[in-house]
Amino acid sequence: MFFKIIETENLAHYSYIVGDGNDLAVIDPMRDVSVYMKAARKEGVRIKYILETHRNEDYIIGSMELAEKTGAKILISGHEDLGHVYGEKINDGHEITLGDIRIRAIHTPGHTLGHMSYAVYEGENQNAYMVFTGDCLFMGDLGRTDFYGEENLEKMTGLLYESVFDKLLPLGDDVLMLPAHGAGSACGDAMDERPFSTLGYERRTNPHLQVDSKEEFIKDLARMRIKPRYFEKMEVLNVKGGDFVGEDILLNALTIEEFKEIKDDVLAIDIRKKEGFIGGHIPGTIYMSPRSVTAVIGTMFSTEEKVVIIIDNNTKELEDVYWYLRRIGFDNIVGYVHNAIDMWEESGEEVKKLVTMSSKKFMAGEIEEDYILLDIRKMEELEEDDPSQNRINIPIQTLYNSLNRLDKEKTIYIMCGSGEKATVAASYLYNSGYKSIVLTGGARMLKSLRPK
Repeated sequence: MFFKIIETENLAHYSYIVGDGNDLAVIDPMRDVSVYMKAARKEGVRIKYILETHRNEDYIIGSMELAEKTGAKILISGHEDLGHVYGEKINDGHEITLGDIRIRAIHTPGHTLGHMSYAVYEGENQNAYMVFTGDCLFMGDLGRTDFYGEENLEKMTGLLYESVFDKLLPLGDDVLMLPAHGAGSACGDAMDERPFSTLGYERRTNPHLQVDSKEEFIKDLARMRIKPRYFEKMEVLNVKGGDFVGEDILLNALTIEEFKEIKDDVLAIDIRKKEGFIGGHIPGTIYMSPRSVTAVIGTMFSTEEKVVIIIDNNTKELEDVYWYLRRIGFDNIVGYVHNAIDMWEESGEEVKKLVTMSSKKFMAGEIEEDYILLDIRKMEELEEDDPSQNRINIPIQTLYNSLNRLDKEKTIYIMCGSGEKATVAASYLYNSGYKSIVLTGGARMLKSLRPK
């Protein structure tokens, strides 16, 4: 048997290659598909099938491009008609054979109505060896069930209960459990950071599975969650098909003069070190750490934005960020500005600085009398003993449409878990005319400084 996990960096997305003999199957491929083709070439075999667990919301799937380049057949769920323009619809129990292994489709609705999991069997063995669970069952977590609206929450969560307890867990405790996402994905709340799991381990340790009834399960899991802005575009592209991206990186260097001409019409993201951005940045630019680009840009901005990437003299992360953007539908990448801050200053322009304050000074009261403590963490990240005076909780994912809750006349101290996303929010608010200050150290540091 051939088996390989492909992690899509910055998205916490896992796709898989599995097969035997001369044939392979790819499960939930990412948009830039060359990695799968290279793996097949290295083994001297072909990709025969592409299996989708569901219509993905958090990235553009690469099924159509991979199928065109390899001749592979795409298999999608026949249990929900979403208007796909590609793929052969299959139903519960459908099997394919790859050499000495069989892959059987299991209809596991809950995250979506048509959701499929895929169990792998070796030879004549009737016990599954592994199962690809998509967005149904994660390591330490479960798929969200709110995509069909609040009116369908109980129904969808009940379906997820039946999928997990009646279809997946009965496959056996020793079965390897291989989900579509890991820790950090927007498709779950608190996935465990570990590379592997089994159905038995999840049955014993997954907090959402420690229930005695479907009713208790629904009470625990059924809730509406934040839906990033870009999800809606992914839902369309993943049935209509996104443009092919190939393997070339289409990035052009811009002179500072060229950037000045278009500056007001583009989204300029600065991917330098946080400290560098705070110490001096081009006015109007937004800070984004390369490791958190996809977690932030798709929630705060439209995928239709024209993007320019601001860097220093280090191009190491530029190509990575390019792919991070393309994988979630930001296709209008105009180019990048190399050594941007030096060139900006050399052209006679001034840089702007973000104001920061240490948690120690904040807790000591060295602050404005009339202020707002803006907590940009998600609800599930909040704790009872968090600082609460003058606090407004607006998750960074919804900040773009919640500005009416903030007063431009007040100083806004911004708090997150560590300080990184607070820098993103501060740059966003500063560009929108707010007096924003980054609290360094985050919520944990603030709590540690509270008098005992």
